[in-house]
Amino acid sequence: MSEKTTLGRFIAQQRKILRLTQEELAERICVSKSAVAKWETDGGLPDRDNLKRIAQILGVSVDDLHRIIEREDVPQKSTCVNITSEVIAALESYGYKVIPPSEQKEMEGKK
Repeated sequence: MSEKTTLGRFIAQQRKILRLTQEELAERICVSKSAVAKWETDGGLPDRDNLKRIAQILGVSVDDLHRIIEREDVPQKSTCVNITSEVIAALESYGYKVIPPSEQKEMEGKK
């Protein structure tokens, strides 16, 4: 049986996907960085207003967050990005290295 995601783990995971620091997320929610750290370590739960702000920022519904709190399964959002070869070429022309998903999965498997 797989371990269910806690609200804290979910917030931390989604924050990292959005490439936000705890401080940046805190600023968007209008709370302290220590409040975000407390939530991410499951040291407490955000109040109703903060839960609503978190849902908006993370792009999920408040219901999804409540399901996590209640330890129910929440459908996972796809984090895959579908970009065209033109976009890849443009990114590479600026010096970015674009790793195709197939190679990325191979790299993750080697960790």
